Amino acid sequence: MKFVRYHSTLFFYDGPQVIEARDNIGGHYIGLLVDDGGELPGFVFVGTPPERLRDFRLGSVDLRTLLVEHSAEGWFFSSGEATPETRWILVPQSIALTETRWLPEPGFVLHDSPAEEESLRESRARNNLVLEVAVEPPEAATEHRIRIGTLAGLLMHLQTMFKHAYGAALRELSIDARKQLDRTDAHLMDVIIPAAPGSFRVVLEAAKRPDMLGQSELTRALQLIDEMFEKTADPAATLALMRQRKGHLAGAYLRMLRFLAAHRSGLRYAWAEPNFPTAHRRTLAEREAQPLIDALSGVANLGTETIILEGALDKADRKNGSWRLLTNDGTESGDTKSDGPSLESLRIGGNYRFICQEEIIEAEGSGRETRKLWLIEHQQI
Repeated sequence: MKFVRYHSTLFFYDGPQVIEARDNIGGHYIGLLVDDGGELPGFVFVGTPPERLRDFRLGSVDLRTLLVEHSAEGWFFSSGEATPETRWILVPQSIALTETRWLPEPGFVLHDSPAEEESLRESRARNNLVLEVAVEPPEAATEHRIRIGTLAGLLMHLQTMFKHAYGAALRELSIDARKQLDRTDAHLMDVIIPAAPGSFRVVLEAAKRPDMLGQSELTRALQLIDEMFEKTADPAATLALMRQRKGHLAGAYLRMLRFLAAHRSGLRYAWAEPNFPTAHRRTLAEREAQPLIDALSGVANLGTETIILEGALDKADRKNGSWRLLTNDGTESGDTKSDGPSLESLRIGGNYRFICQEEIIEAEGSGRETRKLWLIEHQQI
């Protein structure tokens, strides 16, 4: 008995109409929603080589051709809602698929116009959000090469920006909207092409698959990053934006600028989702980095954020100012600055609200981060 599970939605209209499914050994299937008169949605499944499925995602072969050319080797029917939890049991069919009324009309393709840009083409081929990044360090001037430390630092700084941009984007949503999101690995990206031909480029895709509508949660984060790189030639305009975005995202942006300046490199990137007509592009020239650094470095606490913790006090060292609070989300600890609030009156086991300044500290220019909490006010609750 064969069965398949949902992998991704290729075409959505009032629900998933065309899907990609996988069996338990990684075989690829194209699934088409059909009207069989049953209570549950019915799907026609045809096993499809990955190369031909890629051609369909790129729009270079239509759905009817894809189904017909491989249904001669066998096709299947199954019923069930198109959800990630569904397991469709494949029922082999004895008649030819061409003799049924379920084949789509000729000419149905996912994308009417071909993708001319690498990032958009790769996004459609993978049915996922894809980001292409190009850097221009001195070692890449005459050869297709980059130092390991430069590449590792670049990827670390990029991932840090994605993380903080995703966090900033979530804060713009309502509490109810945030609760409905599965944020597991939503900010992560995977390297899929580590050294693309031409200028030194890396290509990444979202680690988490798009939702049923084909949308990636990382889209929100990259839209914020686009804003930050929108006016790199205008330090005053960028400074005004960073004052509004003050927090960990602004701090991550400043650390990226410092990294690029230290490695004497500019940055170019393009990103796309499969349904984009064109990719989103931004560029930072090497000469633009230092004026931006100078402007942003003049803002105190640019990369810090205020957070509020509530819980039972587990430790209060009055001598060195360290403390530990037991919250519903786990243990949080931090310190007080010399001019900060006193811990003298606090009672171990008492319930308090700690208003803290959260600071992100980069470890020796690597992009790796450590988190530091400074207590700025406490209230008994």
